[in-house]
Amino acid sequence: MALALSVVSSSGFVALQGAALRSAAAPAAVSMKIEGMAGDCPPLGFFDPLGFSKDASPETMKKYREAELKHGRVAMLACFGMIGADTTSLIPRVFDGYSNNPLKALTQCPKLGWLQILTFIMFIEVLGILNSRRPDYEPGNFLGSSQWETDEGWDSYQTKELNNGRLAMFGAIGMLTGSYITGKGPIEVMTMGDSVVF
Repeated sequence: MALALSVVSSSGFVALQGAALRSAAAPAAVSMKIEGMAGDCPPLGFFDPLGFSKDASPETMKKYREAELKHGRVAMLACFGMIGADTTSLIPRVFDGYSNNPLKALTQCPKLGWLQILTFIMFIEVLGILNSRRPDYEPGNFLGSSQWETDEGWDSYQTKELNNGRLAMFGAIGMLTGSYITGKGPIEVMTMGDSVVF
């Protein structure tokens, strides 16, 4: 349920920017420029170290931005889930019998739990595919932007979501790595003090 709420609530953030793109006179097929996209901010500017965007068409760039938004949103939920599931967390635990280590907790999840998780993921994916067939669809925009105020601050909100998602992707990998090496939960790894993980 939390995954659905976060995907739907943050889906108003879209990848394209500029007032011309949001005006009523903007054509449905908008050409996408690489420089100046949302997420293009100091100190790195447009971050593409492997050169995926070098020869990419606007349609391909939309797919890349959709994937980046989706991975970032899932990583933000994963970070929240790993921190919240730790017994030393201030967030009350829902499932007391599971390990603090997120990797060990994966093996403790019952089969019906996995079925429920995978069914929900499939539902969200099908919803995303159906939604992407709308003529006014922009990457990551599940609900449309009509209910949001798309003023000058809109680009800032988009960039913040992308940057938080990028940070969460690294954070989730770091927490999983620390839990793999030590066998402890992420907060336990940060507070153990007597040993260095890396």
